[in-house]
Amino acid sequence: MSSQKTKNPDDALERERLKTQDGELSLKFLRVMEFAILKRVRPMVYEFYGLAPDFYNRLFPMDPGGAPCSAPWKYSSMLEYFLLDAEDFFERNPRAGEKVNSGIWLEPEGDHGVELPLVAKAWQINKQEQIISVQVIHEEYAERVNLLRKARMELVERRKISNDLNNFKKQALYDGMTKLYNRASFMDIIQEQIDKLRTYAPTLALFIIDVDNFKIVNDTLGHLVGDSVLVQVADLLRTSLRKNDYPARYGGDEFTVVAPDTNIEQSHKLAEKLRHRVQSHKFNTGNIPVTISVGYTIYRSGETVQNFIRRSDLALYDAKLMGRNVACFRDPWIIEDDEISDMDEAN
Repeated sequence: MSSQKTKNPDDALERERLKTQDGELSLKFLRVMEFAILKRVRPMVYEFYGLAPDFYNRLFPMDPGGAPCSAPWKYSSMLEYFLLDAEDFFERNPRAGEKVNSGIWLEPEGDHGVELPLVAKAWQINKQEQIISVQVIHEEYAERVNLLRKARMELVERRKISNDLNNFKKQALYDGMTKLYNRASFMDIIQEQIDKLRTYAPTLALFIIDVDNFKIVNDTLGHLVGDSVLVQVADLLRTSLRKNDYPARYGGDEFTVVAPDTNIEQSHKLAEKLRHRVQSHKFNTGNIPVTISVGYTIYRSGETVQNFIRRSDLALYDAKLMGRNVACFRDPWIIEDDEISDMDEAN
């Protein structure tokens, strides 16, 4: 008859006690080694974990309630920069064990000229846990840290230049009022999409959209209301489109949409969707209705950008003739007289 070993509950308690002691010892060791840990709760939000080293409490004010500082980047420009790098790193879903390093910098301690050499790291511990560590670098690295004084200032300057350049690029690409692409960007986008057609051969649709009664809104209710209407129409277009579609402000009260991978049937549905979204939206224009007219077509292989845009523009003209709040399509395989003359000149 086999005997079964009985589990002693005291053994389990002893193992749990030893485990707790090991955890406390690890935290004390990290504190002695001047190693501070911040655990990521969600994007841009952290909580301090464990015991705060003395240097950490000297540099960064405690949170309300006396807990160690959970947002040291509020008090350190270098940590503020590193936080952005760390968030980018975490959002890329790195593998467990991966980390990114800030490099060493000198953090001023008070007003008496003392600076501490620090390094920060972002760690992906496992699938769920992510931390940022901040650690003091000791005397053996002092010479290296001194060499990095200049690098720190250069980093700050490069960041500023990079931010200024990014802002300039955004201003150059987008319309200031509606935040859609501007006309110059539209022309670049449509040419780029046509060039892709020659390689991948999908379908490409172009929509030109005009806000009906816009002059009446401006003249009757003023330009501020008119501007508000344009912004709302732009938002309706943006939220009605796919991620790979390109809405733009063409000029004045006209907008365009470049829609890759869109065939004739899909273009009909999209044109009606856009028209209906604007028609059903409540604008603050009193008894003046705000609708849109839409002209659209599909790209014909080998034609010029100018012909492609012109055909959509003619479709928009058709919509206006039909009484506005209409979407009209022009068949790309019906060659217009002016297109024939253009082709003759090209030949």
